[in-house]
Amino acid sequence: MNLNQITAFCTVVKAGSISKAAKHLHISQPALSIQVQDLEEYFQTKLLERSNRGVKVTPAGELVYSYGQRIISLSENLVQEINALSSLAEEEMNIGASSTIGGYALPCSIYIFKEKYPQSDVKMTIANTDEILEKTEDGVLDIGLIEGPYDKSLLKQQKLIAKNICRDELVMITPANGEWTDKEVITLEELKTLPLVLREKGSGIRETVEKALEDNDISLDDCRLTMELSTLEAIKSCVEVGQGISLISRLAVRRELRHGTLKALQVEGISFPHYFTVIYSSVKPKTALQKNFIEFIECPRTRSFC
Repeated sequence: MNLNQITAFCTVVKAGSISKAAKHLHISQPALSIQVQDLEEYFQTKLLERSNRGVKVTPAGELVYSYGQRIISLSENLVQEINALSSLAEEEMNIGASSTIGGYALPCSIYIFKEKYPQSDVKMTIANTDEILEKTEDGVLDIGLIEGPYDKSLLKQQKLIAKNICRDELVMITPANGEWTDKEVITLEELKTLPLVLREKGSGIRETVEKALEDNDISLDDCRLTMELSTLEAIKSCVEVGQGISLISRLAVRRELRHGTLKALQVEGISFPHYFTVIYSSVKPKTALQKNFIEFIECPRTRSFC
């Protein structure tokens, strides 16, 4: 039994006669009859009753026809998926990510995704959240990953779709020695008095800090903001040498906390939930590769953040 025989048989059943099926398949009637006979020999039973008025399907033929339709459909789906994989291999995709996601989460995800589509050309840009939003709206980026709170009404105006994919949190980091050795918690009043080093305006971390403070009736102006830095590495370096404290994504300081070069404290009575969100155009059609990446990054089981 082969696929050609199954296709020939199903075509005969649909057409109701061997002559009509032969015309449809662009082969001779004797050649088509041989294919049907070979299938009957394979199953060792008659599948068609032939007469001058056409053909009639036997009970065994009905069963072969039912399964044959499914086999043909599966074969067509297989060809389509193989072709789709081939086209994915030659496709380019531009992804943008805000600092924490791009620097500490996404590299492992892209590595795993590239293992599945090794010939695809995936490029990643790292910038702050506002820049990623702007570049995704302008079509410079196919997909963006941002962090922190965002304005839903603004995204609608920008014709962007946004989906939260996971929740992180900001922790207050301090040097791991000196006055901080025995500290585990500080109050909001203490936080106001400490030299604070933060990301620049437009970053997701900055937005998360400002929103959490505002929810507790505190303005960033009430705090001692001493430095604004554009990279997480610069902030961590400042804190390590005692030039201030900071609020930063737990994901970005896992290594330093594990090695004991920084310490994480809780701020009493306040939390800093920090969300990661995937964004993409609501009007620009998605390629197969882009659709697969969005599905991949939305699923906790597949994305495997670093």
